[in-house]
Amino acid sequence: MSLTATSLFDAVKKQYLYKMKSRLGLFLSMAGVQVLALLLSLGGLSSSGMGTQYLYIYISDFSSEMVIWFTCLWMFVIAVYVTTKDYQNIDFTFVSNRLSANLSNGAFLVTAALIGGVTAMLSGSLLRIIVYFRSGSYLLSKNFIVAPDVIFTGIAVTLLYLLLFGALGYFCGVLVQLSKAFAVILPGLFFGALILARRGDQMQVPLKVIDFFRVESSLTLLAVKVILVIVLIYACSFVLSNRLEVR
Repeated sequence: MSLTATSLFDAVKKQYLYKMKSRLGLFLSMAGVQVLALLLSLGGLSSSGMGTQYLYIYISDFSSEMVIWFTCLWMFVIAVYVTTKDYQNIDFTFVSNRLSANLSNGAFLVTAALIGGVTAMLSGSLLRIIVYFRSGSYLLSKNFIVAPDVIFTGIAVTLLYLLLFGALGYFCGVLVQLSKAFAVILPGLFFGALILARRGDQMQVPLKVIDFFRVESSLTLLAVKVILVIVLIYACSFVLSNRLEVR
């Protein structure tokens, strides 16, 4: 039994290291996405103004929120990408099976989420510095220098959301590999949900699902929720992937 476990571990390790070396371009694309989001954030996420005949105050709100959401979108896309046949062919350059392939993919996505979470959160500090030096007006903030505990908490929360988006992307990718019809069905469901979102009451259930994660104020409870959902999604993905053709 230990021999089997060791063989599985070695197979996963080799596939993971190979994927990290051969897919560095994916991380360059992440950097490009984050730079784009950072540039878009320079205009401010929101603004307001007030004043009189002699004095006018213009306030802009800057945040790394756009960078984080762009990174979540990137995470979803690469999670779908790692389920494609071209990517999966990498696994068969080694002695492997579906289990080792799925585990190495999971390890790769966790690494991507960790790197993306750290860089996305730290982009907020970079944004503050850029705005400070390029703005001719006063930059008002009680927390211009972010406390380390706030940064680490932000990284943890961002990491959890990235892992969740990665799990959803991986599941969607597996469905598409099972049947190309899902390539049409899934986007149709997504855009259909966006249309229904404008009708209020018909979106109560999806909104409650989103709020299940979004409104959680406890980091520990959020972590428990996200991890349980991720485990369930990956378990379903692993089971479905076993139905794919074995090369």
